[in-house]
Amino acid sequence: MENNFEKMLENYLFEEVKGRSLVEGVVVKTTESDVFVDFGWKGEGIVPADELIKEPVNYKPGEKLNLMVLKINEEEGTAVLSEKKVYLRKARELLKEKFEKGEKVLGKIKESTKGGYKVLIDNVIEAFLPGRESLIRKGEETPVEYLEFKIIKFESSRKRLNIVLSRRAIINEMKEKFYSERKQGDVVEGIIEKIEKFGAFVRLAEGISGLVPNSEVSYDSSLTAEDVFRVGQSVKLLIKDIDKERKRIVLSLKALMPDPWENIEKKYPVGAIVSGTVKKIMPFGFFVNLEPGIEGLVHINEVFWGRPGKLRDIVSEGDVVKVVVKEIDKENRKISLSYKEAKGDPWENIEEKYPEGNIATGIVGAILNSGVIIDLEEEISGFCPISELSWKYVEKPEDVVKIGQKVKVLIMNLNKKERKLRLSIKKATPNPWKLFAETHKEGDLVSGKIVKEVKGGYIVEIEEIEAFLPNSHVIEPKTIGAEITGTILRIMADNEIYKITLSENRKEEIEQLKKLKEEAESERVVSLERKVKNADSIDSGEK
Repeated sequence: MENNFEKMLENYLFEEVKGRSLVEGVVVKTTESDVFVDFGWKGEGIVPADELIKEPVNYKPGEKLNLMVLKINEEEGTAVLSEKKVYLRKARELLKEKFEKGEKVLGKIKESTKGGYKVLIDNVIEAFLPGRESLIRKGEETPVEYLEFKIIKFESSRKRLNIVLSRRAIINEMKEKFYSERKQGDVVEGIIEKIEKFGAFVRLAEGISGLVPNSEVSYDSSLTAEDVFRVGQSVKLLIKDIDKERKRIVLSLKALMPDPWENIEKKYPVGAIVSGTVKKIMPFGFFVNLEPGIEGLVHINEVFWGRPGKLRDIVSEGDVVKVVVKEIDKENRKISLSYKEAKGDPWENIEEKYPEGNIATGIVGAILNSGVIIDLEEEISGFCPISELSWKYVEKPEDVVKIGQKVKVLIMNLNKKERKLRLSIKKATPNPWKLFAETHKEGDLVSGKIVKEVKGGYIVEIEEIEAFLPNSHVIEPKTIGAEITGTILRIMADNEIYKITLSENRKEEIEQLKKLKEEAESERVVSLERKVKNADSIDSGEK
């Protein structure tokens, strides 16, 4: 009695469902492989993926479907249904209508075949996609997702259905629509598909790409596409330029950012001292980044107050420096800056630091043919002529000093207006010529060393001065480095130095005269002794 009652209740509550019946189902839930529907039966309705005209994920709960019952399992309380078989009945008519109206169809490439690909439209009807109409390049992977196609050929008979598809036609229509509707200044959204050294390519739609050059990435010129974008990133961009004939689009990210040059005069007034980072050092100066998108140039003339030196000895890339705003060219986006003015003029109180006649210490910074440049401190240098390098004769400055050598100098002359200092290394020490002249006289014997052979004789180094030994006063030829002893023939003042002439012959002459004199004196003494002896003799007869 109870079993009969349950059966009668089921028949009353649910309609009887038979195979091949057409029913309407409502989507309850979806999985990766099935769509579950309620079609008014007591059990659960299942539509497998291969019986659907779309992927299961494309069905939403509550969506109504026209279905055919394929199989019922009373014991398990399940029914298998098909959307494809219902659709197949009217698919030909629908596709013919879409062909005539030029509408798109949805399909999936199943496999490659001779000359192209097999495509399954709506998961039901097979069509052919020629290779030239596929837009699939040689070597590219075949797309696995559902794609839109346009029917370019439709032939139908009782026995045969011939459908030819094209993706190219779809893309061409999209391009024509895009280029006809879009204009310069429009904001579009796209996906970064490729990043190169010069910029990034952005896919705006299928078959439509634009380029974001590095110059349009940011107002900060140091940033490139590689720094800002990543492949697959979704971005909003402004159409900077669009060439509808050549189908080229230039995009800009920085155009959507606030322009840092908008109120440049207020942010960086002329004469203001501001801070920035050294970005790049060039032979003519260095660039300073004041903020992202704003860079200024410190020309080399605005780096050094005195003699220009090496920029890399002053600053390095990445250094934070203070600079003075000299000039702003808003139209050309240029700012001139001064590094030296921000540091202050070291020549301001130069007379107090280096008065004439004082002795100072410096470093040899450069060697010229006419003299040397001596750095007294940063930004303050002076010139020491070759004549002021040494109390001795100097043929080449490098014979006396070396770059980097520490030297004492006398401040000979200061010209603040022209920023010039005239220095003397030799006058920072006592004059050895004067000292020699005060302690020696003509006729004195002196010893020295041959240091150079010159026309007409030799240069002899004596103590800290040099004397001339003429060939006419040389006993025999000399070699460099030979030690000699000679007589001072002449000492003659010539400004701050003295001309001193030596003689090796005169020394010999004096020594011979001295010897002769000594011999003569000796003979005279002997003769006198003899006379005295004779005088003492009885037989001598002499007094």
